[in-house]
Amino acid sequence: MKYLNLKKITAVVLSIGMVFSSSAVTGFAADNSKKIATIPNSYINKVADDIDDKYFYDGTYVDDWGHTRKGRQLGATYTKQSTEFLLWAPAATYVKVNIYATGDDNDSNARDIGSYPLEKMLVNGEWNGLWIITLVSDWGGLYYDYTITTTDITHISSDRTTQYKIQDPYSVAVSKDGKRSYITDTSSVSPEGWDSDRHVYVDSTKANTVYKISVKDFSSDTASGMTAGGKYSAFTEKGAKVNSAGELVSGIDYLKELGVTTVQLAPFADFDGDSEYEILNYNVPEASYASNPSDSKTVIKECKEMIQALHSAGFSVVMEMPYTHASEENPLEKSVPWFYYRLNTNGTRYTTNTGYSNEFATERKMYRSYMVNSMKYWAEEYHVDGFSLDLIDCVNAKYKGSSYVYKWLDEIKTSLAKEDANLVIWGDNYTKEDRQNKTSSYDEIIGSTGGTYGERNEKAVKIYKQKAAMKYAKPGTLFMDGGEEMCNSVEGTTLADSSYIEWKDSAEYADVVSYYRGLMEIRKAFSPLAKSQKIKNSEAYVLAGTKDDEWNTMAVLNNESDVSKEITIPVQGRAAADWVVIANGESAGVVSLGEVSGSVITVPAYTTMILVDKESFDDVAVTSGKGKVIVNYVIKDSEQKLRESITLQGTSGTNYAIPENIKIPSGYTFLSKTGDEKGVYTSETQTVTYYYNAINPDTVVDGIKNNGVYCEKAQFKVTSSDYTQVMAGNKTLTPDADGIYTVSAADGTQTITLTDNEGYSIYLSVTVNANHTIDNNDCTKESICSVCGKIFLAQANHKFSDTWTKDDTYHWKVCENDGCTVTTTKTKHSGTDDGDCTTPVICECGEIVTAAKAEHIYGEWKSNGNGTHTHKCTTAGCTIEETESCVGGTATCKKRAVCTDCNAEYGTLNPTNHSGNQVWVQTEKTHQKKYDCCGAEVTNIEDHIWDNGHCTVCGYDCIHKGGKATCTQKAVCDTCHSEYGEINADNHTGTEKWTQTATTHEKKYDCCGKVTIAQENHNWKDGACETCGYVCVHSGGEATCTKGAVCETCGKEYTDKDMANHSGNQVWVQTEKTHQKKYDCCGAEVTNIEDHIWDNGHCTVCGYDCIHKGGKATCTQKAVCDTCHSEYGEINADNHTGTEKWTQTATTHEKKYDCCGKVTIAQENHNWKDGACETCGYVCVHSGGEATCTKGAVCKTCGKEYTDKDMANHSGKVVWVQTEKTHKQAYDCCDKEVSTSEAHGWKNGVCTVCDYQCKHAGGSATCVKKAVCTICSEEYGTYNMSIHEGLKSVAAKAATRTDEGNIEYWYCKDCDRYYIKQDGLVEIEKSQTVVAKITDTTSSDDTGKGGKTETVKEQTPDTGDNKRVFAWLLMFIIGGAAAGLTLSLIHISEPTRP
Repeated sequence: MKYLNLKKITAVVLSIGMVFSSSAVTGFAADNSKKIATIPNSYINKVADDIDDKYFYDGTYVDDWGHTRKGRQLGATYTKQSTEFLLWAPAATYVKVNIYATGDDNDSNARDIGSYPLEKMLVNGEWNGLWIITLVSDWGGLYYDYTITTTDITHISSDRTTQYKIQDPYSVAVSKDGKRSYITDTSSVSPEGWDSDRHVYVDSTKANTVYKISVKDFSSDTASGMTAGGKYSAFTEKGAKVNSAGELVSGIDYLKELGVTTVQLAPFADFDGDSEYEILNYNVPEASYASNPSDSKTVIKECKEMIQALHSAGFSVVMEMPYTHASEENPLEKSVPWFYYRLNTNGTRYTTNTGYSNEFATERKMYRSYMVNSMKYWAEEYHVDGFSLDLIDCVNAKYKGSSYVYKWLDEIKTSLAKEDANLVIWGDNYTKEDRQNKTSSYDEIIGSTGGTYGERNEKAVKIYKQKAAMKYAKPGTLFMDGGEEMCNSVEGTTLADSSYIEWKDSAEYADVVSYYRGLMEIRKAFSPLAKSQKIKNSEAYVLAGTKDDEWNTMAVLNNESDVSKEITIPVQGRAAADWVVIANGESAGVVSLGEVSGSVITVPAYTTMILVDKESFDDVAVTSGKGKVIVNYVIKDSEQKLRESITLQGTSGTNYAIPENIKIPSGYTFLSKTGDEKGVYTSETQTVTYYYNAINPDTVVDGIKNNGVYCEKAQFKVTSSDYTQVMAGNKTLTPDADGIYTVSAADGTQTITLTDNEGYSIYLSVTVNANHTIDNNDCTKESICSVCGKIFLAQANHKFSDTWTKDDTYHWKVCENDGCTVTTTKTKHSGTDDGDCTTPVICECGEIVTAAKAEHIYGEWKSNGNGTHTHKCTTAGCTIEETESCVGGTATCKKRAVCTDCNAEYGTLNPTNHSGNQVWVQTEKTHQKKYDCCGAEVTNIEDHIWDNGHCTVCGYDCIHKGGKATCTQKAVCDTCHSEYGEINADNHTGTEKWTQTATTHEKKYDCCGKVTIAQENHNWKDGACETCGYVCVHSGGEATCTKGAVCETCGKEYTDKDMANHSGNQVWVQTEKTHQKKYDCCGAEVTNIEDHIWDNGHCTVCGYDCIHKGGKATCTQKAVCDTCHSEYGEINADNHTGTEKWTQTATTHEKKYDCCGKVTIAQENHNWKDGACETCGYVCVHSGGEATCTKGAVCKTCGKEYTDKDMANHSGKVVWVQTEKTHKQAYDCCDKEVSTSEAHGWKNGVCTVCDYQCKHAGGSATCVKKAVCTICSEEYGTYNMSIHEGLKSVAAKAATRTDEGNIEYWYCKDCDRYYIKQDGLVEIEKSQTVVAKITDTTSSDDTGKGGKTETVKEQTPDTGDNKRVFAWLLMFIIGGAAAGLTLSLIHISEPTRP
């Protein structure tokens, strides 16, 4: 299907902004204005501010000496000796903690342990908004929640309370559903080696690439090869392979191979249901990602193992945290209603158009502290290296009617930096709708290119790689959506279309993955890509290196258009002349892909090129640990590329597999390949080449031919509608109104490229000559063009042009007449030099003999010793120089100013400008400031001003002495009067006293608080503690009819029984026939004794079930009970009350009892005979079937023929009845004629009516004509080479000394053949008819006597020697006839006569 999801395409704008952003997201996301909250100036906010001011608590306190110390922590603080529960709830009126054995009441061993009321925590006699209780003993491994009775913040001290049951807002572990908190010390639940795990902080000096993924999406795809799909443990699996490819790495090995620096995980704090961005418990890992979600310790341990594995692989771990909004079930808001969420003036939820209706009020100091403490906890306990805040702009706020923005985010960053300055905070502004409608950049490109969704599209891949290179060549911290590098799609709702990483894509788009690996190598190799900077022109920019061991200059050229483009490299500093290409449309990395020169580079369509200056590239020699496999697709015969090559790259020793879904233009047939489709990367570049048969390009154009040559211009049409783009070289051609394309002579020899919608191309080569190719280049003589055949008439005179024609050395004038190349005499260029290199030397023809420099290139400034300096132009022959006054530098008290141009001193000293620093000269009690360059005094000698042993003016630290320490105070120094040293814990100034709460006591000194009896629960006896004497203030419990109220604190029964409050239940007391209701606690009667009211053996009042008896069952009815008169038991199938009868249908019969329906003969088909059933006698009512010309209708039920034939209804079909010369139509069932017989209508030996094929006969063939059939009058058979109608005799002709002769022969003008006889059977060659010219020969005396020779005349047929002619012909005829061959002529010579 075509990709037409417009809603998704619209939503992709924000996705593309994140994926291909040109700037890093650090602190604030791209837009800081849209999501900033505008808070109403309401009464609710004023009350909340007052609560913040009065009850703020961040887990610290200030001691008596002004130092901030860590105090009691909110939440449950567990040790094996006791557990302290501390809850911030300033609007609450009552809080109790409920302890459970398990996390769910449905667990097999579930039980309630107990409930314990918390009490208000007082500081200096005033409540600080905290509720506290300490339970002594080991409570580890149990679960708890709070029952809280509270008002909202605007009704504190009123009776408008609501009761909630909530989990601890400060939980560090929870039950599987997140509704109960778990008591544990998370620091004791760690994997092996956790103590050795260290933060891998985000290094801001390096170009960071952040891989964004969720725990679930990383490994849920079954093709991932990871066994722990969708779990924390998947990140710990090494050696995982993609199942669909079998060789390619996946999992954490894949991330290492990819080369990203940071893994940013979508929220893995405990979230609500499937909503990752709606958090239930902020300080707890999500349970569903663990192998056993019900085991809280397993959840903690496996979460830590995940982070440990990522650190071991070298990745920083950044945690996404939606602190700006939460799940409706998050306990914070219920713990202090109307405080934590932003509200409108009427109490309804406020929202900043984020899609979330529960937006946290970051303007609350208490909540900002919660955020900081939460991040601090994750960093300390789980070693998280940074945080990405969801909807980060919502952290800041302004009040309605004011433009001032409260930058709470800066405060949060500052607070967190005090704990760990290396932690990063960044974020984004995705709304809820943005996340739900998020799509991928590849989806968007497929949609814009018209590709088919779900299929690889080569044009889309090319655009995608260009955008990737454009993105990752930008400086700053950049973000990559998980699966982006393998062209993952997020369209749809199935696994294959979801945000899960689809691991098969890493195989199908292995070339794109390899391209990303190369881009990551480039980012790591060049430090200027680390820090975000504004790029003014994204089409072309230059980045300068800052280190000695890296490249000097990197140029980035972006061509987003569909045609090649010349792009100028901006000049920055010393411009490079030669460049090395490290990224193009096919490959990227730190190794050379080729070299280019100059400042104007031709960049192919949809390509980003990254260049490095050649000088530093050669000097630095950055190495890559990756091997390459280059895959070529070529046409076998021409070795021409069929499509762009693809490049795979990976670490040497790892596996590769060539994608199987690479698209090849249609019509090309695979022939063979060289190289291995699957294998292992090596340090060397490997090549795999696929060979294909060629397509003839001439079949898709009209007007030109491949490799054709044309004069002045070539014009053609494209005959196939598949090809929508036509290019000549790098130039796009546009057709005229008639669809004709033109290639001009200026284009010369060009490759014509025809490209379809997917980017596939076929090629033709044509040459267009600017001039005609004539046989005479002088226009004063007539000539003809050998290419196009144009005739050029002779001209009377040459017509020389008014303008000069020139080359680098000479100039001349050319005749302008067509085809003429005659020129005037060539003259060498010359001109006059004025000695200024910025003015050119120009020849009379306009040729620049010596080009002007853009500006003088001056040498170094040389001092003239008089406050001036001079520099001269270094260009050879240039005499220009400049003299200027020295400038720059600053004179000091010790040295004259140094000129910034010539580096020479000039001018005078400046006694008021010190070159040194002001430093303190210190003694034990005084200080004075002086310059360390010349010793000039800055201040007078003064006494130190002490603050806690430190001089606040000069920073001097006192060396303390004197004083005496006690248990509450350190010794006081005699010099600075500050405390120093340690307290003396044994030198007490007070006495021992009991500190008592409702449940515990502790004994300690009232001076220093030293504990002499550790905090423990009261030892209750009869309502009082036997140890400290504390008398319980009884509360809780409930009096019943059996027992007075029991105090929830001390367990004493402290009230009378309440006979009106029954502790038991009302239950029925039942007999066989009656019932009565009583209380099971005290036996009190509720109703009188009554008879049962029966309904089908069941009492409708008390539920009693009758024990039946009596009655008798038949085949149709059960027995009837004598007690309740209801049927009971089973029927008696053998006790019948009726008779057997047949049940018949049109096709079957069955015999059964009419009382109970018991079958005695099972249902079966009738046993038909002549239309009646032989078994049950049923007579068939015939139906169906159809009478035809050959048979009556046959009943479809019983098979009997029950009607006459229908001669008008044919069961067969109409066919041709054919003879040698005629045809007719008739039915093949009964031979009834449909048409009369008629003669065949012949065409090419086939009847055009009935398709009858003629069996040819008759006629006579000759050497050039086939026989003509006497039936259909068409030629047929083969030629007859024994019959020659055009055979003519040629008489013999005698040879002479000057001319050749010939023998007598016969020649057929029809077939152009020669024959020795008139019958035309023996064929000879034309050369065999020729008789050679007469020559003289010399003969030697073969007797050897006297060596005498004589000259004789060779005799031929025309000299009268008929015996020789006869013998010659006789042998020729006999030999030719015997061999059946064409023989060479045999010359028979007579012996030499004396």
